[in-house]
Amino acid sequence: MQHLMEWLEHAATFVDIVGIAIVLYGFVLSFIRLIATELGRFTGRFEGIMGCEKVRLQLGTYILLGIEFMIASDIINTVISRTIESLIFVASLVVIRTAISFFLGRELQELAEKKEG
Repeated sequence: MQHLMEWLEHAATFVDIVGIAIVLYGFVLSFIRLIATELGRFTGRFEGIMGCEKVRLQLGTYILLGIEFMIASDIINTVISRTIESLIFVASLVVIRTAISFFLGRELQELAEKKEG
């Protein structure tokens, strides 16, 4: 049983790292796209506000995906935790991350609908 708990701790850490890596990767891609969009002003290919909206949509999508991985890690940590304090802490993290995920997802959906319309 102890080996299983140790393995779950490592798995939760790995899932957290994957979530962080996804957010960082999305940041790098979005930053590059933002720079390209802004440099477009000098070449006459500036997309205006829609260029910035595309960057927001791209970054938000990666943040949302990263948060989903972090929530999965929190769920694993909930299984591992044995004290009420750690359970409350992990549960509050899940609630906060789920709320952020919900509102960010809703905003991204609105941006996508605005882009299509």
